[in-house]
Amino acid sequence: MGTARPNIVVVLVDQLRRHALSLYGDNNLRTPVIDRMAREGLVFDTMCATFPSCVPFRFSFLTGEYAHSRMVPSLGYRLSPAERTLGEAMQGCGYHTGYLGKWHLYSLYGIVGGQTLQEANRTPIPASHRRGFADWQGFELRNDFYDTHLFEGEADQPVPLEGYQTDALFQRARDWLSVPRDDPSFLILSVEAPHPPFTAPEEAIQKVTSRGNYAWRPNVDVQAIRAFPPEWQKMAQDGRTLEEVTGKERQAIFVANMQIYYAMIEEIDRNMGALLETVKATASGRETIVMFLSDHGELGGSHGMLGKGEPFEESIGVPLMLWSSDPDLVAPGRRCDMPLCTEDLFPTLVGLGGGAAPDLPGLDLSGFVTGQGALPDRDAVLLEFTAELRPNRRYHDETWRGLRTRDAKYAVIGNAHDGVRPWMLYDLSRDPYEQHNLVGEDPARLRDMHNLLMRLLAEAGDDYPITALQS
Repeated sequence: MGTARPNIVVVLVDQLRRHALSLYGDNNLRTPVIDRMAREGLVFDTMCATFPSCVPFRFSFLTGEYAHSRMVPSLGYRLSPAERTLGEAMQGCGYHTGYLGKWHLYSLYGIVGGQTLQEANRTPIPASHRRGFADWQGFELRNDFYDTHLFEGEADQPVPLEGYQTDALFQRARDWLSVPRDDPSFLILSVEAPHPPFTAPEEAIQKVTSRGNYAWRPNVDVQAIRAFPPEWQKMAQDGRTLEEVTGKERQAIFVANMQIYYAMIEEIDRNMGALLETVKATASGRETIVMFLSDHGELGGSHGMLGKGEPFEESIGVPLMLWSSDPDLVAPGRRCDMPLCTEDLFPTLVGLGGGAAPDLPGLDLSGFVTGQGALPDRDAVLLEFTAELRPNRRYHDETWRGLRTRDAKYAVIGNAHDGVRPWMLYDLSRDPYEQHNLVGEDPARLRDMHNLLMRLLAEAGDDYPITALQS
């Protein structure tokens, strides 16, 4: 990499599982731009969302710290003004910083005594709670995709976005990138799609539905789904709940909603194409690195579940790729299967900006990204679900921890009162869809993985109440 620091653009989408891209063989949709980015750039095929939920991912992404270090729950957490953010670190590297889109680290929406969704989206986020971004165009969470409002700078009233949210946010990003600046630019574009409620332009939906012949992952079990998003209920007939709908009718409702999910992803891909063209057109002597990733996945019916928060691959497995038109910035045509985690993002981005973040738990992969350094050595990454504040949700009483290696998954579940027990053990090289749990079948491997998890938890300073397995 040359002496001129590159512009850096991070495109963060929401609830896109790694497998829902044509790059990974999903023939239910077409993502040609993202596929091209992968061919021309660097892909990390085992990127894991450490805590697969919106709030904790954003906390770890923007601070570089594990969620358990602050007991960040799945929902309802306010970022402390005392935290050093990624934006501040990039400013320290000489960058002009911008943030555009979903924030989700201020409101207490969703917990007892918290804000309503409308209140959360119409309340400005104080500068003290979003430090490090010179240019701010943001909102908290869950705007309607055709009725999105965001706050610009220090304004106390939001402005509406025109049209479909994904299109409008990408257009604002392109406008921001087109402004000439003396300093290098660092932009985070945080897009809410394809997070529920699944919504897409009608022409995008028609494009997906016209293909037909859907092929679902072998572990999808539509009839076993027990919890449905409220917006799916409108498709049920005769006043029944979706829990009461079975057979072909339930399958049809599932397919219709997943078609919208795929249409949302195709809209992201289309907008990525326009963004890359803007990046090329505005280079003017300073090249740009584009990072594309998601905060967590979408179960999409796998294991009879929807949503996120589980240790399964569809939930923790997210896309991560880096691209640049300059091969000296991102050595092209490479794929890496070493497991990565959320906490690696902060030090890697700072490293790409010419700085260092040595006191954080994640790895700085910037040398490997540019082709000027070796890949650091790692055998596994930690996975976690630290807290659920809502009493009617899974993992309110028991939380889980786990790990992911290149070819295996292990997780435990429990609490301090009742103890922690082995929960999941999968050989992903032979069982990529996690359909054969080896807990109880392979005691030697179970013990090895359990000991490895205990080591990772100790290294991460996590006081989760795990104990050694009894002989």
